[in-house]
Amino acid sequence: MTVPPPAAGAEPADQGGSAVSGVDLVGLLGAVAVSANESRDPDRALHETIRHVCDFTGWPVGHAYLVGPEGLLAATPAWQAHDDDSIDAFRTVSDEVPLPMGVGLPGRVVADRRPAWIVDVASDANFPRSALAAAAGLKAGFAFPVLVGRDVVAVLEFFCREPVEPDARFLEVIGHLGRQLGQVFERERATADLSASEARTRQILDSAGDAFIGLDSAGLVTAWNEQAEAIFGWTRDEALGQRVADLIIPDEYRAAHDDGMARFLATGEARVLGQRLELSALRKSGECFPIEITLWAISGPDGWSFYSFARDITQQKAAAADLAFRALHDDLTGLANRTLVVDRLEQALARGARSGLHTAVLFVDLDRFKVVNDSLGHAAGDQLLQAAGHRIRHAVRPADTVGRLAGDEFLVVCENLEDAADATRVAERILSVLSEPMDLDGDHVRLDASVGIALDTALVTTAADLLREADAAMYRAKEHGRGRFEVFDERMRDRILNRLRTERELLACLERDELRLHYQPIVTLPEGRVVGVEALVRWQHPVRGLLPPGEFIPLAEETGMIVPIGTWVLEEACRQAQIWEARGCHGLTLSINLSARQITQSDFVKNIAAIVEGADLDPGRVRIEMEVTESLLMADPEAITATLAEIRNLGVSLAIDDFGTGYSSLAYLKWFPIDTVKVDRSFVSDIDTDPRERAIVQSVVDLGHALGLSVIGEGVETESQRAELAAIGCDLAQGYLFARPGPADTITPLLLRG
Repeated sequence: MTVPPPAAGAEPADQGGSAVSGVDLVGLLGAVAVSANESRDPDRALHETIRHVCDFTGWPVGHAYLVGPEGLLAATPAWQAHDDDSIDAFRTVSDEVPLPMGVGLPGRVVADRRPAWIVDVASDANFPRSALAAAAGLKAGFAFPVLVGRDVVAVLEFFCREPVEPDARFLEVIGHLGRQLGQVFERERATADLSASEARTRQILDSAGDAFIGLDSAGLVTAWNEQAEAIFGWTRDEALGQRVADLIIPDEYRAAHDDGMARFLATGEARVLGQRLELSALRKSGECFPIEITLWAISGPDGWSFYSFARDITQQKAAAADLAFRALHDDLTGLANRTLVVDRLEQALARGARSGLHTAVLFVDLDRFKVVNDSLGHAAGDQLLQAAGHRIRHAVRPADTVGRLAGDEFLVVCENLEDAADATRVAERILSVLSEPMDLDGDHVRLDASVGIALDTALVTTAADLLREADAAMYRAKEHGRGRFEVFDERMRDRILNRLRTERELLACLERDELRLHYQPIVTLPEGRVVGVEALVRWQHPVRGLLPPGEFIPLAEETGMIVPIGTWVLEEACRQAQIWEARGCHGLTLSINLSARQITQSDFVKNIAAIVEGADLDPGRVRIEMEVTESLLMADPEAITATLAEIRNLGVSLAIDDFGTGYSSLAYLKWFPIDTVKVDRSFVSDIDTDPRERAIVQSVVDLGHALGLSVIGEGVETESQRAELAAIGCDLAQGYLFARPGPADTITPLLLRG
C-alpha cells in the first residue's frame, strides 16, 4: 500500500539493503542546491536532481512528471535507470500513460502535496503499473513534490529492487529538495514575467515563498516583495530607495558587501553570483538570523541591476542541528551515543600516541537496575538512568567524554592520564556518587555499579580493543561482588583468548565429530529396575580431553551453537535407541534435554517431527521424552505451553527438569502439558536428614500423582536417600547410587539385565 510519511518524531524503521537511513542527507541537499542554482531551466534541474538522489541513495531508477491542468501528470524525458533493458516496458507505459491526481504514487503526491512511500509497489492496490514494476523487479518506491508556493509543479519518483519500510527523517529532508527545485521553476517564471509586465512581475514575486529583493548599481533597493516584508520587517515603502546594506546586512559584514559591489562594477567578476549562500541577516528589530540567498545580475540600458531570492532558514538550521545532535547523542539522557564515544576515543588515542600520555575507557554498568525497572516501572527506570547519567557526568573531569550505550550501560573516555591510578580515581568518584540514594517520585533508591577499566598499552591501541577489554573488566567486577571496579590485566586477556579459542573450536566440533553421548539410567522405586536413560552430551576435545556439559554448553547457548548440537543429540540418541530396541530393550524411555534457544526456533517442532519419524521407533517399545527446565517454562508460559502441546501431538512425552529451582509453584503443574516431574538434586540431597526437604518432596510426589504425573528424584547418591524416596512414593530415581553416565556400550548391559 501507499504509505504517507510517519508523524513527526517517529523513529525510522530498522532497515538494511536499500535502506535510506544511512544516506548523507546534508551532502544530498548540498548537491541538489548547487545543481538547482546552476540550472537555467527546469528540465536540466530535474535531470540533475534525479541523478543526485539515485547516486546518494543507491536506488537505481528515477523519473520525473510535470503537473498539468487539473493535476494530470505527464511524463518528462528525465529518467535515470542503470539497467534500461529490464525496465523498458515499465518506462514505455510511464512515458505514454498520464496519471490523474490521486492515482498511483505520483498522483498521491500531487493530491497530498507531500512526499509518499510505497513499501512494495508490486503489491500496492493504488499503483497502476504494479504488474510492470514486478516484471522489472522493482519493489520499494518513494516520490516527492516540486513546490512553487503551495502548487505542485512536478513530481519525482524513485524505485529500488527490495521492499523497504519508510524512513520519516529521510522523507522530511527529501521534501526540501522539492522546494529547492521549485525555486528553479519559480526563477523561470519570474524571469519571463519581468520582461512581459512589471505589474505581473509584482504579482508573481509577492506570491513567492521567498523574499525577492532588487537593487540598482548603487546598492539601493528597487524591488521588495511581501515575503521580504515578512522576513525582514521593513515595508516596501520603507525599503524602496534605501541602501540594502543599511537594512538587512549586519554591521560587521557591510564593508565586505560594499567592497564586493565595487569590485564587480569595476571588473564584472563576482564569486557569489549564481551561488546559493548562507549568510547572516538583520531584521528591522535588530535581530540577527540566518538566511539562504541566491544572487544574480542583469545588465541593462541603465547599468547593472541585481536581484536575489532569500529565505529565513532559522527553523531549517535548528532542525539540522537537532538532527545532527540526535545522530550522535542518546535521546533519553542527552549523553554521547556509541558512535560519538568511539569517535572521541579514537581521537584521544591518536593524541595520546603523540603526547605519550594514556587513554582509559571506563565501562559502567548499573547493578540491580532491572529490579528497579520491573518493580517501579519503566518511567521510574528512565528517570533513574537520567539521574545516573547526570551524576556520572559531574563525577568525571570536564574534558572526559560520558556516553550511554544502551540500557543501563555507560562509557567514560578519559585521556591525558599518567597511569591506571588516574583512571581508578575517576572510577571511585563514579561509584561514590552513584551509591547515594536517588529520589524517584518519593521512592528512595540506592544503586551500585560495576566499573571495568581498560588502559591503552603497547598491545592495545584501537578503540575496539579498549572497549572490549573494559567490558570484560566490568563483568569481572560483577563476578567479584558488584559495587566495585576492576582494571583489565593480563589474566583477563588470557581468559578472553581462551574463550575465543574455545568458541572457534566449538564451531567446528560437529564437523570434526567430537561430540559424544553418555547415558545415565533411570530406575524404578523400590525395585531398582532400569526403565529409561537420560542422554547427556560430552565434548571429546582433542587437547583437553572429555569435557562435561558445564565446560561448553553455556557458550553454545550464547553463540547459538546449541541449536545444531541439540539436533545432533536427538538424532544420535534416536539412532542408539534403534540399536537397543533391536537388541530387545523394550519399554525404554529415552530422555533428551531441550534448551531455550532450541525451543524458540520457528522450525523446531517440524525438525523434531522429521527426526522422530525418520528413526521409526516403536512407541510401545521406546518412548522419547523431552526435558525442559522450570525456568524455561516460566519465561513465557503461554508461548512455551503452545509449543509443548505441538511436541506432545507428535507422540513425544514431556518432563520438567530441575523442578523447584525456578520461579513456579506446585500449582503451575496443572497448566503445562507434561508427563513427568524431576525433583532437583538440591532437595534430594538432604531428604534423609532435613524434615523440611522431605516434606517438599512429599508434596511434589503427592501433587504429581494427583495430576497423573510420574515423579523422578534426581541426584540419588546414598541408600538412605533412595529409601526415603521409595517411602514417600516417588516413582523413579537416577543418580550415582545406580550408575554414573557412561557411553552406550557400558550402559547396554544394564539395560539388557533390566
